[in-house]
Amino acid sequence: MLLKDYRFELVLPECNPSALTVNAVAELDEDIGGVLPYLNASLRGCRFYPEGNFLRFLQGGRVITLYPRKITVTGLRDREEAARVLDEVKELINQTYANRQNITPSYKKGDEVKPLQVYNLLPRTNCKKCGEPSCLAFAARLVKQEAELAACVSLAEPAGQENRQKLATLLMLT
Repeated sequence: MLLKDYRFELVLPECNPSALTVNAVAELDEDIGGVLPYLNASLRGCRFYPEGNFLRFLQGGRVITLYPRKITVTGLRDREEAARVLDEVKELINQTYANRQNITPSYKKGDEVKPLQVYNLLPRTNCKKCGEPSCLAFAARLVKQEAELAACVSLAEPAGQENRQKLATLLMLT
């Protein structure tokens, strides 16, 4: 077992202090930096940043970022949910560490999603039905995990289904 214990606190999102969700920041007792390349090799859709030695992935609509001695989790309801999600991440780390002899580590850097990539898959009608002034503004909020893909009603229509699926994959929602 690599990760035995952690301590965490809840914080309001920096970009939206009036948000209905909170973030968790967990300080780790052990250094998990060595397991990040193994997680990078085994987690689908994660993004590894070797120059900063951190790994980011989406799980259950939450952005989880792993650093050598810290874990951050966004989009939580309360302390109980934070503890449950952090315990799940702890288990993932420990299972990956225990199985590392069967995994070829990957140091491949993940590509950051840019708002323009998302925008190109949106209808680009600027209809404002999503609550944003433009499709580009909506794309920027999607990239920052501040908006839900379902807010774009055009993507729910049959003609938008293919792009909706591409966006879900690009944004690590599936």
